[in-house]
Amino acid sequence: MKIGDMIETDTGHTGLILDREMLYPGHPCSPVRNYIVMWNDEAPRYAQLISGDKKITKLSSFAVKRKIK
Repeated sequence: MKIGDMIETDTGHTGLILDREMLYPGHPCSPVRNYIVMWNDEAPRYAQLISGDKKITKLSSFAVKRKIK
């Protein structure tokens, strides 16, 4: 998934990917560890707050169910 994609989590929350954190930052084949997401409604309870805005959180890549078309 790329920056700007809409995603749905396992619990049904939807949001927009703002950034991604790689598992091995300098490696070209590194998998994604976390996504920085701006949520449409409210953030899931398991998402980690990273700013004063409760709509922007860090989300594990394993919590993403699918990319919304």
